[in-house]
Amino acid sequence: MTQYTSDIKGVNEIIDICAAKGVEHVVVSPGSRNAPLTISFARDKRIETPVIVDERSAAYFALGIAQQTGKPVGLVCTSGTALLNYAPAIAEAFYQRLPLIVISADRPSEWIGQDDSQAIDQVNVLQNFVKASYQLPIATDDTDDLWSINRIMNEALTKSISGRMGPVHINVPFKEPLYGERALVNKAKRIINKLVPSDVLSNEVKKGLSQEWKASKKILILAGLLPKNEKLNVCLSHLAKYKQVVVLTESISNLKDENFLPCIDRVITSFSADEMQNFQPDLLINFGGSLVSKKIKSLLRDHSPSKHWFIGKEDTFIDTFKTLSSHIDLSPELFFEDILSLLSENESEYAKVWKNRDQLCDLAHDSYLQKTEWSDLKAFEAVLKSIPEGGNLQLANSSVIRYAQLFKIDQNHSYNSNRGTSGIDGCTSTAVGASHVNGKMTTLITGDVSFFYDSNGLWNKYLNKRLKIVLINNGGGGIFRFIPGPSDAPELEEYFEVTQEYRADKLAETYGLDYFYADSLEALDKTLFDFFKADNRASILELKTPRKLNDVILKNYFKCLKM
Repeated sequence: MTQYTSDIKGVNEIIDICAAKGVEHVVVSPGSRNAPLTISFARDKRIETPVIVDERSAAYFALGIAQQTGKPVGLVCTSGTALLNYAPAIAEAFYQRLPLIVISADRPSEWIGQDDSQAIDQVNVLQNFVKASYQLPIATDDTDDLWSINRIMNEALTKSISGRMGPVHINVPFKEPLYGERALVNKAKRIINKLVPSDVLSNEVKKGLSQEWKASKKILILAGLLPKNEKLNVCLSHLAKYKQVVVLTESISNLKDENFLPCIDRVITSFSADEMQNFQPDLLINFGGSLVSKKIKSLLRDHSPSKHWFIGKEDTFIDTFKTLSSHIDLSPELFFEDILSLLSENESEYAKVWKNRDQLCDLAHDSYLQKTEWSDLKAFEAVLKSIPEGGNLQLANSSVIRYAQLFKIDQNHSYNSNRGTSGIDGCTSTAVGASHVNGKMTTLITGDVSFFYDSNGLWNKYLNKRLKIVLINNGGGGIFRFIPGPSDAPELEEYFEVTQEYRADKLAETYGLDYFYADSLEALDKTLFDFFKADNRASILELKTPRKLNDVILKNYFKCLKM
């Protein structure tokens, strides 16, 4: 059977190069100017094309797919403000190092600024949040135009997935008519490969680093936002047995070992001012994306290590703690595999000091939770214990990710959170995109402001029975009751918390989700099993917690950790 595609020259160069460079999903938002792209992508059997109307939600949906697959994901939109709605998710993808391929349709350049409809200046509009921006020529029969389209597409896709991965923007102007078709001719398009030599450190460099390691009696290894990485996990598990080495992780580091310390804020809260120097490292080694914990950043900025290595494929120096001495331009797993045999154990009490304090914090944590009344903290304890093993846990921003960091969870989950820019605006859409491709139970834990802000994340046909949404509804932005400043301001409730009494039951009904509700620990205990076992369609569990009590309970929790 003959396959028909757009008759505009160059469109199939775009599609073929995307497919050849690993793009398996292109999220499309409806429009007219992007019709040549939409028609051609939709008819290509190599690429799945989910349709999301709201471009902001579409971009976060694509981000969720890239997060799970590690592969480049395309986005196609029409001209005008549609492209601007991609910006929040593209910024998040940039700081999460995720390869989103933004392909925006545009008017011909001569019509920009001439009061033509849906015509804005789209060139470089995302330049602060992408690795590179490209403008394709309007394709004609001119062979130089087709050559240029081919070269630019090869360069753009390669740049997105090379080195420090990240989004790119490709702007494509189209002249009318837009809906013409022609029979597809399967002509091989030129694919340009970038050949990169293997990353290795010289023996001289490794010798210098190993000497710095050997000279350090207190070594702190700190992991930020990372996808699961078994090779890295094995290397760090080996080093975490050393007496002078402490490995601090966060849930979204996706690293797990009995010798790792995953509840950073709990431990640091227990430190007195007089003993801070006991926990100060000689050598700090960090890698991964941004950290949730403000406490570890404050500790290391105020009590600086003598040496600081950052490990990662980056275009700039990442100097979070103002102490950087060496930027090692390798992926963490390659670095540790390469140098592991040269890193020896030293006599030291450093690991013992940290681990003893962590154990005392475990006891204080358990004791406090046993007597704690219904609240956000108690709800998190119950929910996190009940999530079935082996799923994907998506943590929304603001107070949700911070509560989650207070608990040690044994289940073999993978963890994700939009901590690149730490916004609340696309958490639901990201989780829906993740659930669409990962084949696992995907549990999103979100707050009420984040959930209602991104309610359009439910406005699509890609909600599946593996998606579970736990909504912590405390009546507003509860985090502002914890933060010094807004918590004492008379404008707190109206301008910061933005108190509200909305419930999610009608949204669940509108979008076809099963709905569960609990407003006490007893009700939650009765509901959790049914919620996680429900398998007809996506589900929401709404937990109503006391708005004016949550901050008191959390503040008292941190007081109980003081030693």
